Amino acid sequence: MLEINNLQVARSGKQILDGINLRLIPHTLTALVGKNGCGKSTLVSCINQITPYRGEIHFSGRDLALMPPRERASLIAFLPQALKSPHITTEELIAMGRSPYLDIGRHMTPHDKEMVEKAIHAIGIEKLIGRYVDTLSGGERQKVYLAMTIAQDTRLLVLDEPTTYMDMAYEHAFLAMLDTMKHKNKKTLLVVMHNLNQAVRYADQLAVLDDGKIVFHGPTEECLRSGILERVFSVHRYMAEDKVFFAAE
Repeated sequence: MLEINNLQVARSGKQILDGINLRLIPHTLTALVGKNGCGKSTLVSCINQITPYRGEIHFSGRDLALMPPRERASLIAFLPQALKSPHITTEELIAMGRSPYLDIGRHMTPHDKEMVEKAIHAIGIEKLIGRYVDTLSGGERQKVYLAMTIAQDTRLLVLDEPTTYMDMAYEHAFLAMLDTMKHKNKKTLLVVMHNLNQAVRYADQLAVLDDGKIVFHGPTEECLRSGILERVFSVHRYMAEDKVFFAAE
């Protein structure tokens, strides 16, 4: 699966990421958490081969930097924070998730169309089909892009704060859906999360990024016992109905 070794990124003489080592466990959800500006999105863009870096990122033992883009896209699906608003229909955007499997000029097969339909139903956006992406609200656009990511049908999904524009009710439904995908569809997920309460509830593993370094990576329960979240985020931990909650000091 994905393994990052001694990853370093510097800009204008400032070290953004400093010696990142991270190994994802297959069929788990790893939440990447950290304060704003700590380098979470930079790490995602390195995995996506957008930001130049020193070090190595491997997928199943192979260097991602040496893979053809289409091959990478058949293995890892990305959902960035900043989403474009092209003047195309929602179904056309979701169908782009099948691009890694299509030759130039080749039309989608019945299987490709089936994967698009499954993604639409999985996210529950049937009412958005036929609308143009540039007419959607932020939350609606986020859902359509999520469907595109699911239609890509990769072993690994990397999602950068995917619940940013969602209302609270849909946040929980979406995170529960990721949990189902992990178990039922054997997906591995790396999810950047800004909400600590969501992270400790849904993640199997936590990777805590602070000042460009991974200061903890391991099982969520072990992270909770360590007290690292309280120190990094300056929060207090509370218990309610056998669940952990964090709040600012």
